[in-house]
Amino acid sequence: MKPKTFIDFLGKGRFWVILLSAKAITPYYRVVWLAAAVSSGLLRSLEGTARSLDELAAEMAPDPNHRDSLEAWLRLGVRLGDLKLNEAGYSLRSFLAKKLSRVEMDPFAAFIEEVASLHGKLILETPARLREGKLWSLADQDGELIARSSQMLEPLGFEAMDYVLDGSKPQHLLEVGSGSGTYLRYAAGKNPALTAVGLELQADVAELANRNLEAWGVSDRARVEFCDVRNREPEPSFDIATLLNNIYYFEVGERVTLFRHLRSFLKPGGELLLITGCRNGSPAMQALDLWCASTEGCGRLPTPRELEAQLMEAGFTRVDSKNLVPGESICALVAAS
Repeated sequence: MKPKTFIDFLGKGRFWVILLSAKAITPYYRVVWLAAAVSSGLLRSLEGTARSLDELAAEMAPDPNHRDSLEAWLRLGVRLGDLKLNEAGYSLRSFLAKKLSRVEMDPFAAFIEEVASLHGKLILETPARLREGKLWSLADQDGELIARSSQMLEPLGFEAMDYVLDGSKPQHLLEVGSGSGTYLRYAAGKNPALTAVGLELQADVAELANRNLEAWGVSDRARVEFCDVRNREPEPSFDIATLLNNIYYFEVGERVTLFRHLRSFLKPGGELLLITGCRNGSPAMQALDLWCASTEGCGRLPTPRELEAQLMEAGFTRVDSKNLVPGESICALVAAS
């Protein structure tokens, strides 16, 4: 580079803009590349082994005219540090890529896909939608992908459920939003005398949960119904009600009414357990807040104090809250009826 060209780059701060832009762009490229490596099956195919370009091309680019495109994509992975290339072929290099290739890490791999696809689209397209007076809809998200990534939070949910489960006596549990039935399985395992009813808005998800409960051997004590809790007649027969990572599927203005309705299902002294991400968290949590606030029929993330006030307004007599993750705004609240 000639001195004059260098001076031109320095002028008006352009050099620093280029430098800082390059620093910001590289992590973006990496997230998108890793998401593609997950969805394409590359990471799984390279788990613990190396494969030649010919082998990968046979699966990923069978048209010989597309070989250069595949090689350029793979070399981007090398340049980003997630792949390495030697005489044995391509293999996984980074700790993250190696971990994401493992079956048991699928929720985290799904989250990478979610960030690259859903979050990226939300950030990029929301301003234009708002100018047109439009919001997103639940149909705009990949339900299967969300279900996979949400499993990352299961250990937190299990920990929080221990706050209300008591294995020394029979308990009757109402779960709002059952998903695959994992939390019902956990509750039934922790309390052999527990019976439970789960409510699920999607009929196919309810069927899946019931199949899972049968396979897990707890269908005699737990079942999932295709039902919107807001349309269900209350019966004060439950010791516990749970809302686990789904309060944002309800608009802010209807949450007090929802809590009051849920309280009517509880026996005197019964408890409502609520887990949710809250506002003012990490960038990932703020992205979730963006999705909640920009999706028709949903509502922005709450703050813990806001939830406490809403629960008390709904008639609960005591609310205890706890942050579940140091440095992140994920909280659990237990409200006593």
